[in-house]
Amino acid sequence: MLRILASAVTALLVAAPSLAPAQSSQPVLEISGASFRPLPIAIAPPIAVGDEAAAADEIYEALTFDLQVSGLFEVVPRKAFLADPREPVGPEGIAWTRWSDVGAESLVKFEVTKGAQGPKASFKLYGIASQRLDLGSTLEGRRADARRIGHRFADELVKHFTKEPGAFSTRVAFVKRAKNSKEIWVADFDGRNAAPVTDRGGISLLPAWSPNGAELAFTFFKKSMEYPNGHPQLWKANLGNGRSSAFVGRGDLNSGASYSPDGSKVAFTLSTDGNPEIYVVNADGSGLKRITHSEGINASPSWSPDGKRIAFVSDRHGTPQIFVMDADGGNVERLTRQGNYNQTPAWSPRGDLIAFTARDERIVFDIFVVDVATKEVKRITQDQGQNEHPAWAPNGRMLMFSSDRGGKKSLWVSSADGNVQRKLGLADDGEYTDPAWGPFTK
Repeated sequence: MLRILASAVTALLVAAPSLAPAQSSQPVLEISGASFRPLPIAIAPPIAVGDEAAAADEIYEALTFDLQVSGLFEVVPRKAFLADPREPVGPEGIAWTRWSDVGAESLVKFEVTKGAQGPKASFKLYGIASQRLDLGSTLEGRRADARRIGHRFADELVKHFTKEPGAFSTRVAFVKRAKNSKEIWVADFDGRNAAPVTDRGGISLLPAWSPNGAELAFTFFKKSMEYPNGHPQLWKANLGNGRSSAFVGRGDLNSGASYSPDGSKVAFTLSTDGNPEIYVVNADGSGLKRITHSEGINASPSWSPDGKRIAFVSDRHGTPQIFVMDADGGNVERLTRQGNYNQTPAWSPRGDLIAFTARDERIVFDIFVVDVATKEVKRITQDQGQNEHPAWAPNGRMLMFSSDRGGKKSLWVSSADGNVQRKLGLADDGEYTDPAWGPFTK
């Protein structure tokens, strides 16, 4: 019960993209279907002009990380390159056969010079078979934003090849454990540029983004004379002014906020008579409405991307399982029948899948996804420690979760199929849980 309840519980860059050729030699990647294969792509060593070598290396590292973890690309290892590292950005002087010989089908080259604010990177994407330019872009930012330049171009590459937005310039919220407290933090999607949101000295858990990215709802409790075991309440933190305040505090337990896609409502778990149930409230805290009515625990709500349904956890049949229902509580349907301890559902922004945490026969927690239409379950993690609390990227193409596979709990990002998994670049001295992936923002 405690685990289920706990689970329930900017533009810094200036972009100036150049025009790509009218006719691209690269086809659109068909991501769905069994025939999909990652596109082999090489990222040539950057050419740095003046004092921009350090910034160029950061951009290269970020771009490589992004393309690897996306699951869309097979990044050719740098140690396999045959071309001269001093080869020009081109196209004149590019030894095309040296790139095709290492299996690359596309080639990224870029040069970093000093811009008005800091580093300015000029990127070029080539089709190796056609030996022609497919995409050009120039991105500029402050010195501290060098990695974000790499993220921005990675987004452009995803858009170019798939016609879908990339999610590398988004942010994530999470819980960082301190000595005597847990606080909410926010970072870039790869874990860099992390900064605290709360500093309340109690226990802050389960951050949830508003659809516009302006605020975070979270569960907060702190021991007091009146509540020696704490009194979980819903709080909101305004990311613009840094202020946080109580949002919902009725009953004995308020936890696990989930915003509706339009931001008008919040679903959460509330216990007023000892039985946790799912409630919905207006975003201003008014209009409280109970939408589950069953014995046992009902917790961990997660809205469908169209706002018409809610996924949740219930043990009404004896063990915690994933259910879905209409947003008003009607038409309840059980989704999972495998496993005896399923929790923390997260509905994909694409609407087709729900990720969740499940305990297997070895008493190990792993990440799974269930197809909403077919109820087919697929495993994402296995034999890599305890893995919990999945969160989707806003384009539904990647997952983030907490894992202790390195000894301490940290955050990992994975392609949607689990084939590629990478640890976020957070400080190793912390313990990190409860990831929440932020929305696309302007």
